[in-house]
Amino acid sequence: MTEGDRSIAGRGPRDSLARRTPCGVIRGATVLLAVAGLFGLLAGTASADAGPPLAKKDRAARAKSTRHGPPPAPGSHPATLVNLYNFWTKEWLAVDVAAGPPHDTVDRFLRDHFTNKPAAMEPRLVAMVVAAATNFHSDVVDVVSGFRHPKYNLMLRKKGHQVARDSEHSHGKAIDFFVPNVAAQDLHAWAKAQKLGGVGLYPESGFVHMDVGPIRYWSGE
Repeated sequence: MTEGDRSIAGRGPRDSLARRTPCGVIRGATVLLAVAGLFGLLAGTASADAGPPLAKKDRAARAKSTRHGPPPAPGSHPATLVNLYNFWTKEWLAVDVAAGPPHDTVDRFLRDHFTNKPAAMEPRLVAMVVAAATNFHSDVVDVVSGFRHPKYNLMLRKKGHQVARDSEHSHGKAIDFFVPNVAAQDLHAWAKAQKLGGVGLYPESGFVHMDVGPIRYWSGE
């Protein structure tokens, strides 16, 4: 997907105690009682504003969340996240490196931007880009293309774009991406070394294609 220190010089604690009078003690106690009364009044007001108690089913619904898991236990290490950015939809997806996002969330995030239709995406695709981000010590990956609807794929071919007739994108098995501040050639060399499927280099466009089909390599623009 977002402080300076100040020090105040004053009299030491012994000087303060030496100059404290009974009258000052009484005055301090009065102030403390007044502050305590104010906090009690605020607490009562907050309780009144809270409204009637929620029903059991409402409390259960509020406790659940389809977007977030339970908060980490106090003192535990926070999750390591890689943030995926969809170049076309301008959406972000924070991926927990240890757990990974739900399949339907991935399908929606990698949907075809032209038709706005999702497809069942190969689960290994997100793992690929997360592994790339981890290798290059980046917490951001820019996704150029995920699912490509056959209608959109045909339109691109008619316009002369370098897309395969039966693209792995149209089967939900490919992803095009780049890692900010990482040369496409370096990302391409890493992707080839994984031997997970097809790898294409597009140096002028600045991204790499990875899919889970047969192992093969090519270069485009």
